[in-house]
Amino acid sequence: MTRILACIDASLYATSVIDHAAWAAGHLSAEVEVLHVIQRRDAVAARRDLSGAVGLGAKSALLEELVQIDESEGKLAQEQGRALLAAAKTHLTQLGYDRIATTHRHGGIVETIIEREIDADIVVIGKRGASADFAKGHLGSKVERVVRQSEKPVLVAARAFTPPGAVTIAFDGGPSARKALVYATTSPLFADAVLHVVMAGRDDAGNQSHLKWAREILVMHKDARVSLIDGKPEEVIALDIEARGAKMLVMGAYGHSPFRAMLVGSTTTEMIRSCTIPVLLFR
Repeated sequence: MTRILACIDASLYATSVIDHAAWAAGHLSAEVEVLHVIQRRDAVAARRDLSGAVGLGAKSALLEELVQIDESEGKLAQEQGRALLAAAKTHLTQLGYDRIATTHRHGGIVETIIEREIDADIVVIGKRGASADFAKGHLGSKVERVVRQSEKPVLVAARAFTPPGAVTIAFDGGPSARKALVYATTSPLFADAVLHVVMAGRDDAGNQSHLKWAREILVMHKDARVSLIDGKPEEVIALDIEARGAKMLVMGAYGHSPFRAMLVGSTTTEMIRSCTIPVLLFR
């Protein structure tokens, strides 16, 4: 059974994640699993209970009060999660979907998503988490970790969903880019979309060889084009999206090691961060 894993939290992206998941489910005749994770507190957060600051003479009543506050926050988080899942299910039902599962978990967000994606075909996640309003222009750290660790296609939702009639496919000839191109060409998701494959680089024998392969694959799609443009990938891709009015970007993800990305930057991270359209990523 085909399944879309839609990961939501209390951010402004929650509704968009559900809309993106519904779009994918409709084209793939898939079930939607809506996942909400109550994140476990890390060691630094746990120390905010002030128990270390009250000294050896702390009264037990104060410590008990701190414990009660912590328990109250936990109950509030559970109720908030249930409300989010109920709202997501209602929204999907209103969109005409009835094959819906909801999952409420405690634990690490990234670890739980990777665990649940075993039964999924596509993972849908918002670009930023619950603090999105305070981090405009930034990429949520957990999003990058999910994309780096996931073995399934990850659809990073934009703020709002628009059906992707035109799709830009960023292509560099690498394994993940080839995987992305084959999927875009053959998947029912893009059967009615106009595909444009754009490659950034020089017009040399190596790139022409990659594009020859791409054209052979694109024969399977009714409406597709290929371009080779000299320039930096992130600049070339952004210009192509704007010029063609693309509503979705499809690309391979993190072709280099995380260590190398720390030294020279990552086209993948930059494109997810800067794009105002959804990005479907393949590793």
